[in-house]
Amino acid sequence: MASSLGTARVGAPMLSSLLLTVAALPSVELPEAHAAAEVPRVLFLTHSAGFVHSVVRRPAPDQLAHAERVLTEASKGRLAVDCTQDCADISAENLANYDAVLFYTTGKLPISEEGKTALIDWARGGGAFCGVHCATDTFYEFEDYMDLVGGAFDGHPWHEEVTMKVEDTRHPATRHLARLSSQPPGRWVLTDEIYQFKWWRRHPNHVLLSLDTSATDVARGKRADRDYANSWCKDYGQGKMFYTALGHREDVWTNPLFQEHLIGGIEWAIAGDTLSIPAPKDARVLLGGGKAASLEGWQRRDGSDAAWTLIPAADDQPAAMEVKRGTGNLFSRVELEGDFLLHVEFQVPPTPETNGWQDRGNSGVYVQGRYEVQVLDSLGLELRSGDCGGIYGKHVARVNACKPAGQWQSYDIEFRSPRFDAEGNKTESVRMSVWHNGVRIHDDVEVDGTTAAAMAGNEPGKGPLMLQDHGHPVRYRNIWVLQR
Repeated sequence: MASSLGTARVGAPMLSSLLLTVAALPSVELPEAHAAAEVPRVLFLTHSAGFVHSVVRRPAPDQLAHAERVLTEASKGRLAVDCTQDCADISAENLANYDAVLFYTTGKLPISEEGKTALIDWARGGGAFCGVHCATDTFYEFEDYMDLVGGAFDGHPWHEEVTMKVEDTRHPATRHLARLSSQPPGRWVLTDEIYQFKWWRRHPNHVLLSLDTSATDVARGKRADRDYANSWCKDYGQGKMFYTALGHREDVWTNPLFQEHLIGGIEWAIAGDTLSIPAPKDARVLLGGGKAASLEGWQRRDGSDAAWTLIPAADDQPAAMEVKRGTGNLFSRVELEGDFLLHVEFQVPPTPETNGWQDRGNSGVYVQGRYEVQVLDSLGLELRSGDCGGIYGKHVARVNACKPAGQWQSYDIEFRSPRFDAEGNKTESVRMSVWHNGVRIHDDVEVDGTTAAAMAGNEPGKGPLMLQDHGHPVRYRNIWVLQR
């Protein structure tokens, strides 16, 4: 950890000549107090390479800004916050000291290429990356950062009293907002500067708060879909990401509801459960997660009933189905056609280290029964097209986003069916984008034909979802399709 931080950091090791000044600030905990508390450590970066928000403008080099002071005080006993405005602190060596990193930043940050790589590797490897407000007004040209944070600032049409919809009433960042007796059910009324976003999408982003467009002049916004999310989260490889667009105003930072929203989000990113993303209201559910879940929507190749094992829902865990070795592949009874988003959650079992490459939790997700996204325990491997996330025999995943065996993982697959002319000749091949545990591993790649072990070699532009029995007890849950 850097030590020459007299003009940038408060709350981390610093020169002895500054200790008296720091001790005089009631909002600051010294590192010794952090160690005694044994709470997660958070690095709070408030560097402004673009617009400087008042909440992160320090009154003096050795004094905390408003947002730094509020978060340090409000999270005392839950988080140990080290505040810095020195981008050199984003390094592999320093990140190893932290459970979470929180950005309130703008512009093209002066972080070295090594530091940028270290940040992404740290997040994908299990770190908790969190962003507040203008963290999305940062690093537009840094593709991996945009993939991490999930969207980019595209203006702030509203700075007024607004109503936020609480889209997830159980998440640690928002469950307290669902119980407000002084406000409409599932709503939070506050005054702040409200962002809109480009390069943003639902799935794999899981929305926590969104602007209530029924109570807002949405004509001032740009999005054709009128989908103005303002807080979201997701898995990111082995790590997690939480973001809230709120926090422009000083009075928002002193609002206990916002403080709990932010702190709860950081705590979830550090140690929260992996999310099982609920199906959108317009989605077709192929395997539900409730107590009434069944395998009735699935069959074997010959049309007989599915013979895999149903794992009932229990202890807040959705129902799942497990490969029963030797019973064969499963096929959805409905056929998938056109363009759609497919969401699949899966879990590969631990296998002996002596098992060979393809003998480690092997299965596959065959879209339309013909185009396989491989399922395998590929943690820590240099990837091939036959590894987890590979479009088998066609494309290698650009990033290894695997979690350890035994943990739930997810695919979000944007699928564009092949195109044909009037005579039935194929004019355009399948195209696919794939997110593995929230990380984009394929970006609109062409798939020029069926993959190995497909149900058939033709390409009719429709077909079932096929899940492969490759002899390992791989589990699947929460499978749904959203037509585009």
